[in-house]
Amino acid sequence: MSATDRIRPESDVPDDRPAEQAVSSPDTDAERAVLESELRSRAKQQEALAQLGQRALAEPDIERLLNDAVSTVARTLSVDFVKILELLPGGDELLLRAGSGWKKDLVESVVTSTSPNSHARYTIDAGAPVVTVDYAAETRFEVASYLRDHKCVSGVTVAIAGRDGRAYGILGACTSRPRHFGPQDTSFIVSVANLLAGAIQRRQLEQRHELMIRDMRHRSGNLFSQLLALFSQTARNARSIADLSTKYQARVLALAKAHRLITEGGWTSTPIMDLLYTVLGPYLDRVSFSGPNVELEPDPIFNLSAALHELAANAAKHGSLSRSRGQLELAWSVGRTKRGMTLTLDWVEKNGPPARQPRRLGFGSRLIGLVIERQLNGEVHRTFARGGLTVHMIVPLTHERWPSADSAASSDS
Repeated sequence: MSATDRIRPESDVPDDRPAEQAVSSPDTDAERAVLESELRSRAKQQEALAQLGQRALAEPDIERLLNDAVSTVARTLSVDFVKILELLPGGDELLLRAGSGWKKDLVESVVTSTSPNSHARYTIDAGAPVVTVDYAAETRFEVASYLRDHKCVSGVTVAIAGRDGRAYGILGACTSRPRHFGPQDTSFIVSVANLLAGAIQRRQLEQRHELMIRDMRHRSGNLFSQLLALFSQTARNARSIADLSTKYQARVLALAKAHRLITEGGWTSTPIMDLLYTVLGPYLDRVSFSGPNVELEPDPIFNLSAALHELAANAAKHGSLSRSRGQLELAWSVGRTKRGMTLTLDWVEKNGPPARQPRRLGFGSRLIGLVIERQLNGEVHRTFARGGLTVHMIVPLTHERWPSADSAASSDS
């Protein structure tokens, strides 16, 4: 055997090394780089979710949490724009509640609607993240003008799911350059949206609890004056001590039921007549009712009962129910408006002393504004006239307003 037969170039020697020790091909290196990048991205997203979740549990201010959420999404996904849209009562419009990258005057403004062909409506109805590769070529829905104005090219949106299947709003992100939002990105967006939904619901319940505490503190202060007023009114028309005792006991029991309805009422739908009979029980002989016996959900029942109780207490102390000839008329209707299903209720006092507008609103009036206007996003209009007080209330029955930082504070004092 010659020397040339015994020694061959290394390239000609068969490679007996294990496969894992073989030199990697360019394709393998590229795949490994992509995998490592995805793992780093996923770890970054998981860390961001963990930190945001901790802040959601500890942060009482919903505004700060929303701002934290948009900055977290913007930083984690490296996107140009992030938005949290609040679906307003009635479900027709969306407010940019918090955002990153948008023009400053756009935040806290209504930016889009839920019209049938809108991007927002498509997202709310989709039940899954909506990914858009190129807004300019989109055919599934009409692109909102604010997205075009900011030159958004690609984006992803998802509904922030609320109670009873109703959406609280929309969380979305978009970029000014083409980008495909893959499963990992959409999963992160969904997780943040779910975290926000839980935080919004928890804060609403906390504010309701705070309201109940303040309301009961105020109510306990008024209770003795109410009992004295009831006794005085009952005594005027009583024929004997026995008659006074029977009537007074019935009215006090009715008042106690009204308190129980507000503080212990089960969270189930309730006919409006049950609410009115309970709250106005002591005065039923002087109250007329006109309207359908519609079923109301727990939130309107709780807030409306608190408002009606304040009106009744004020009428018994200063208004038509403080006079023996005084009367009260209640008329209401329910219909579908631009704001969705809406209860319209008129409280009209007659044959009582003239109603004078106070120099400053007391707690009772502020409480009515809080539960109707702030909690239910309704309207309260008072008319002070010689014939008595008239109150016109509009109560949306479709959706609550999101909690705000000053909701609880506005009910103090």
